[in-house]
Amino acid sequence: MQSSIGRSAGGARLAEADPRKAPIDVREVLLAPLAGKTFQFAITAVEPAVLAGSFRLAEKAKELGLHMSQVAANGDRLVAGSMVCQARAGAAGLARAEEQLLGLIGKASGVATAAAELVAISRGRARIVCGAWKKVPAEIRLDLRDAAALGGAGIRMLDRPFVYLDKNHVRMLGGVVRAVRQARLVEGRAIVVQLRGDGDSIADEAEAAAAEGAEMLMVDTGRVADLQAVAMRVRSRVERHEVQLAFGGGVRAAHLESVIEAGAHVIDVGRAILDAPMVDFRLDVG
Repeated sequence: MQSSIGRSAGGARLAEADPRKAPIDVREVLLAPLAGKTFQFAITAVEPAVLAGSFRLAEKAKELGLHMSQVAANGDRLVAGSMVCQARAGAAGLARAEEQLLGLIGKASGVATAAAELVAISRGRARIVCGAWKKVPAEIRLDLRDAAALGGAGIRMLDRPFVYLDKNHVRMLGGVVRAVRQARLVEGRAIVVQLRGDGDSIADEAEAAAAEGAEMLMVDTGRVADLQAVAMRVRSRVERHEVQLAFGGGVRAAHLESVIEAGAHVIDVGRAILDAPMVDFRLDVG
């Protein structure tokens, strides 16, 4: 009996892959009739956004041999239908452009847009920063950092030089008092202390750190009640502008009002900015 393996329902022999033959380039076959022709295309925004990644887009377009006629600038506020760029390319170049260009602006613009939305909500009452860019893979770290900055978020807790005493520094050095005293040996830098309430209460830690000369107290528990407790304990120093209060830990747009009301001068937002969805862009021939 003849085996049915290798036969279709109609009895025709199915084609078997020949390992000696190179795989077919489907795109080469599809675009063969278009050899020598050029096409104009445009990339436009499908939704409102803050544009980020424009420089990378222009560089990649040059690398692909595309003829760009205009490119919107980083930080531009786009509405649905806004043009990001226009260009001309052959059919194969246009296909490569669609594969490679949109990815350079989609995620970055999403991060910039999320940062801008949070900055708008704060209305200058507190400074929005995003320090979590340091935790993402190195390949995209600078792109996301720059995108957050384009949206108006700070990328550092303070704009001047500072020493950041994170929770592990505090633990290893034996508490906030010893940690701040050690940090004061670094001349010409402000001191920022991350507070978690690991030993004493978080209010006690804050008072001790402020008394030793810390200029910013970072309540990094995500609990507004902790920020309120710290604010009450160091109120006189805050009123004299000796100490600033920072807050972080899973902050999202819905939390901003309560965090600002509790007294935060700086609000550190990580995932709500860096995990923002990609902005939708489209590339159309026309």
